[in-house]
Amino acid sequence: MKSLTFYKTLSMLLVIINLGTLAFFYFTAPQKPPRPDTARLAQDIGLTGVNKQKSDALEIQHHKEKRQLMKTNFTLQKQLYAHLDAPEKSAEILSKIHANREETDRMTFEFFRSIAALCTKEQRKKLDKIIDHGLKRITGLPHPPPKK
Repeated sequence: MKSLTFYKTLSMLLVIINLGTLAFFYFTAPQKPPRPDTARLAQDIGLTGVNKQKSDALEIQHHKEKRQLMKTNFTLQKQLYAHLDAPEKSAEILSKIHANREETDRMTFEFFRSIAALCTKEQRKKLDKIIDHGLKRITGLPHPPPKK
């Protein structure tokens, strides 16, 4: 009889631990990237009204153009590695890859310049934090250690 109570208690404890683990993973999941037809930057920095509409339109267009450049980059990368034994052809493809990257960086800079023009000083501080976080992710720089 005691062993039956023990196993019931153990089973309930394991169910509770499993539910707790699932809840932890659900609530701490990383933020998903935005869908192609949505914009969330304006909401993150607190734009409202006409400025929010302008920002949303700019963001949707930016993501559309960036996706196209990323597809081009993927195609160029595949071509580059297909020509491992042809240094002349690979040099030409590398120059195209660099030009594509330059265009991506220029387009992203212009996008954020346009968004910054719509911001107040407080919103600009939020935008600067978002840009800083994105740059750290892109460049692979480590985040500073947490303050104690």
